[in-house]
Amino acid sequence: MDTQPFLPIPDSPAPHPFLLRVSQSLLAKAERSSATGPVRLSLDRKVAPELYDAVDADQIQLLRMQIDDLCHTGWVQLRLEAPRAFASFGDRKPKLELSDFDALAAWAGYTPRAQRWRQQWRAHLAEYWAATPLQAPSDPAAVLDHLARNPLLPVECLSVEEATLSITLLTALCRSGQPIALREASASVFQGRAKVLDHREELLRLLGAAHEQFADTPAQLLLAPPYRTAPDSDATAAFTEVLFIENLVTFEHMADTRGSAWADSLLIYAAGFRGSTRKLRMRANCRLYLRAPAPSMVLPEIERWLFSTAAHPSDGQTSLPVHFFGDLDYAGMQILASLREVFPHTQAWRPGFAPLAKLLESGAGHAPQWATKALQTDPGATGCAYADSALLPLLRVKDRFIDQEALDLNAIIRSHGSAGR
Repeated sequence: MDTQPFLPIPDSPAPHPFLLRVSQSLLAKAERSSATGPVRLSLDRKVAPELYDAVDADQIQLLRMQIDDLCHTGWVQLRLEAPRAFASFGDRKPKLELSDFDALAAWAGYTPRAQRWRQQWRAHLAEYWAATPLQAPSDPAAVLDHLARNPLLPVECLSVEEATLSITLLTALCRSGQPIALREASASVFQGRAKVLDHREELLRLLGAAHEQFADTPAQLLLAPPYRTAPDSDATAAFTEVLFIENLVTFEHMADTRGSAWADSLLIYAAGFRGSTRKLRMRANCRLYLRAPAPSMVLPEIERWLFSTAAHPSDGQTSLPVHFFGDLDYAGMQILASLREVFPHTQAWRPGFAPLAKLLESGAGHAPQWATKALQTDPGATGCAYADSALLPLLRVKDRFIDQEALDLNAIIRSHGSAGR
């Protein structure tokens, strides 16, 4: 099948009724489509009868020129079957392929389905609140403005009546002042869906929620302190540094098999890492779980380090060195930057990241899209000199990532020695 070449031109084509109709049909098909490939619209007799009912060749040529004008914008492409002897334009099965939904929609005056739904819902909410003021928030206009700026995407699968019922239930819950976990509140009003209200603090405030009425999920820290067992003594535990580990598999391996590089490290795995870093030093928002085998006497020592004011001197230093080891990708670097917000001197753990960097330099690793990481964003800088001068530049040059599980920890142990028990 041929693709007709085009050169982009700055001017939009004239809004001819024929072009507007086929463009809107193409856009509507794109919104209905669930396919992963390009969206194409056949210009058959049903969609473009003008191409088949024209009484002379000049009319067809005029329509063809209009299609070419639309293709010159770059918003669509015309695809044709290979030419054959005596084949007309219609015989070559013309199809329009969509290249730029937003630009074509703006030119054709097409309102996307989601945007139409949002407009309808806001209008329905305004009418409902006007008719039932006792169920309306204190400032309906502010809520409607918020929803226009920050669409509540999870409700767009509902009818406007069902979505309004959910907001009504949420408003009543906010006004009640009832303390409840945020995700329990979400599930109770949004058809059992627990994550709808994540990062929706402004909406909750506009609906009348009291300060800290909705408790967020506590951070959960799984702790593996080092320990030694001497022949004539009880097991003891003491740590001289702290090492946060991103992935559970690596955490478990390092906790089970202590290498000399992490012999005296308190290993920490934080569930829900990306959303938890600001909670780590707040006793009310952090739960500690001690991984066996480890003596229970070490837990107060960890709590003193993590929660006590002595561990928070005014110069931002912490009482122990803190390191982070995770995937060598932009998300891992973002976690490092986030940890530095609560542990200002956190550093990337060289014994782990350096071998990963060598693997990446040798061609190992994966393209971001191979592991659904294409949407990860470069944090720019973490504040850690090693990460900013070596790891991030490597990621940018290679445009590839590598997970921390790719590291052969046993090779590090063989190279540097085991800590023993």
